[in-house]
Amino acid sequence: MWVRVPPAPQKVRICEPFYLPVFMSVDYRGQPMAQPPQNMSREQFANAVHHVIRERKTAKVLRAPDTCFEGGANLPPDFAAALRRCIESAGWAPFHKMIHKETHLRGKMISLVPWRFYVLKKSVCCAVVDQVRARAELQPDSKWSRAWTSKIPRLLSGAGACVMVTWLPDPAENGGEPVLNENNIEHIAAASAAAQNLLLACESQGMYTYWATGGILRDDDVFDWLRIPRTQKLLGAIFVSPAESVGEGVTIEAGSLRDQRGAVEDWSVWIDSLA
Repeated sequence: MWVRVPPAPQKVRICEPFYLPVFMSVDYRGQPMAQPPQNMSREQFANAVHHVIRERKTAKVLRAPDTCFEGGANLPPDFAAALRRCIESAGWAPFHKMIHKETHLRGKMISLVPWRFYVLKKSVCCAVVDQVRARAELQPDSKWSRAWTSKIPRLLSGAGACVMVTWLPDPAENGGEPVLNENNIEHIAAASAAAQNLLLACESQGMYTYWATGGILRDDDVFDWLRIPRTQKLLGAIFVSPAESVGEGVTIEAGSLRDQRGAVEDWSVWIDSLA
């Protein structure tokens, strides 16, 4: 079932609410884990899944920051609904550990999964661009000026939306920075699976995506603008652009490492005996 995060009044919002999965115990014994749709064979179903996985690729959609709002005019009317569908599917990622409740169960998002998605609408992407620009002008030699010359303003300007994916660490016993213990490794792995699910779902919907480490978007000040608790850590900023919105004034850059992964034998081995 789904727990609905109530929407706020209709105005410029920082984050789009969405449904968070509450996972229930289901007996799957004797059943395949996924059944093809009635109009598809098992082979067709498998081929479709493998095709999306193999075809997914990085696409950095870049637009000049001073034309950020112009990009919003080209968004298809069903973009928000399509992205919401992708986010809901992404939430079915596996997770093995619940979050630290005392630290993270605050506010309206009450799921026990160790990730959170903050969906920055186009207007909010442009507002972040404007904030970075203003601070860069006031502080010429600062983190803001360096951020202004990075790709982040152009990525925000080119995106139809930006999904800030965070993971929720267990706190350190001494009150310091969270440590990379077993629980937190599990949390990072689960949040990464959710992020990859989002990339694949968006790919299947014909959307361009780019999973970035975030740059200035990781900054505490930016978290405060977006009302993201500082107890959370940014796993990545996923820039999403529907193909229909990519036109004049936009450039697309491919990822640089796609063809560097090597053959499957370079990173996997079948073990048929003990040492």
